[in-house]
Amino acid sequence: MIANKTILILGAGQIGEACAIRVLKEKPDKIILHTLTRQEANLVCLNVKKIAKGTGIKIIPSWGNALVTKNLMHLTKDELHSTKKNRHLLMNYYYSFLNDTLVQSSSLYYLIKKWKPNIIIDGINTATVVGYQDDPYSLPRNILSQKGQNWENATEDLLVSNIIPSLIRFTQSLKAAINDFNVECYIKISTTGLGGMGNNLFYTHGDVNEPGMSSGILGKVSAAGIMHQLFWSLSHTPGFNIKVVVPAALVGWQGIHFGKFRSHGKNLPKIDLDKRIKLKTGAVLSPQKTKKIDEYFQIPYVDSGENSAYSLGEMTAITALGQMESVTREEVAEACVESVDGSTRHDLLTAMDLVALGPSYVGAVQRRVILERLSQLEESEGTGSIATNNLGPTVSKHLFELYLLMRASEFSIKNCIETPTKTLKKKIEDLLSKEVGVRSQIISLGLPIIFENDEAIVGSYYYVPNLKSKEKISKSSVDLWASSGWVDIRDVQINYWKSMLRRVYKEVENIEKSEFAILDRNWQGIKSGNIGELLGFIYSMLGGNRKVKFV
Repeated sequence: MIANKTILILGAGQIGEACAIRVLKEKPDKIILHTLTRQEANLVCLNVKKIAKGTGIKIIPSWGNALVTKNLMHLTKDELHSTKKNRHLLMNYYYSFLNDTLVQSSSLYYLIKKWKPNIIIDGINTATVVGYQDDPYSLPRNILSQKGQNWENATEDLLVSNIIPSLIRFTQSLKAAINDFNVECYIKISTTGLGGMGNNLFYTHGDVNEPGMSSGILGKVSAAGIMHQLFWSLSHTPGFNIKVVVPAALVGWQGIHFGKFRSHGKNLPKIDLDKRIKLKTGAVLSPQKTKKIDEYFQIPYVDSGENSAYSLGEMTAITALGQMESVTREEVAEACVESVDGSTRHDLLTAMDLVALGPSYVGAVQRRVILERLSQLEESEGTGSIATNNLGPTVSKHLFELYLLMRASEFSIKNCIETPTKTLKKKIEDLLSKEVGVRSQIISLGLPIIFENDEAIVGSYYYVPNLKSKEKISKSSVDLWASSGWVDIRDVQINYWKSMLRRVYKEVENIEKSEFAILDRNWQGIKSGNIGELLGFIYSMLGGNRKVKFV
């Protein structure tokens, strides 16, 4: 599956580099190695090129933050948060209403559009980036502890550091890019957040700010969980091949060195002090002046991925039997290649599918009983049970539009298709004029009704647009509102439904002509113009159906 393909490796750190080296054996056409900075990208490309020498495989560097917009992707984290302009750009990206322009402005969409990969292996340590570095507690605590706080800046910092919007935007951008550029497979290398251990974990990423597990570690765990659920949902979308590989042990070490190392992002000087101080109750503890022995504190250490370095003692303890233990980056890379080739052995999402309770026979039987009782009650009370708006105004609008069309066609799909649009519209208008019950249901649910010639019935409240919205009426805004949550009986919408019903009618005819025994999928209900069965069938035709996964 990898041969002669373009492979994009996001987050080409130690594990990403191991994936690139493993992928070389499969003879791809090119490998794009994407990291946060240009220096990292050039370095990893240099390492992989040495191994790829003579193969003819193109190794290409790429860099930038894949979790922001493309116009901010080459800024450091400090630069992202330092100016009001940048914070506002990020807030607009995370919190504006979703549309094509917004998604296409993302750095992830831009990267996939630029490189057009067939396969993506994502080794970005996303949970650490969004959950640990901006953990849910440290920034709010810092803000609350400071008097005379600039609350506007503080609010903006909180908004751009929120875990959920950044992960949602990443997933939405990924979905659009996979769709638009025909990505065959996306493999995410994720994390348990705890190296496979539980909430009894003693280790952190160096932070000790409260008893028990640090808020940073818990933020990382939370981010990983949110991300896995978002990807699970995406994997159930027809046409998407998504897998998540999760190492549940310590992984990510490479060189063994003696010398200076980085701790909390910086090299430490070697210092000394033998002067004691008296700890006085009520006094403030303050740093003491020390003597500098050397430019750097140096010891034997091992490169350790996101933590930069571990000493012999740390490495021994964390990998000891009964602790995190260890798995190699080469094993993770092998699992990724297996997943690309179709294996589900190491796929978290497949495991979730295996244990999730899906649709059942008993559920189907009980559904039929419930629907029959509702129909009987509908008839005895003389009140149509069409919508509650609890599945959203768009679903409610679709149900009412189909109901009005079916009423005007004597609940016959064939009649609806064959009746001229103007005749249908006249019948619907007469129905809405004479039957207060139907009209009242629509308006009571906060759904305006739009007619031809820019005429509409708009109640005292409505959900589309939001009542707080001050957007001015224009042709484009009215069309947007009508498509989202207004009952639309204009010619264009009636013709749209007629085209959908033609497709439904043709499908039902094909089913009835089939020589095979068809399981009861409510075809009779569809044929008879049952609006719920019709809408469910139409949504499935439009791609909004369950994805059948064989696990």
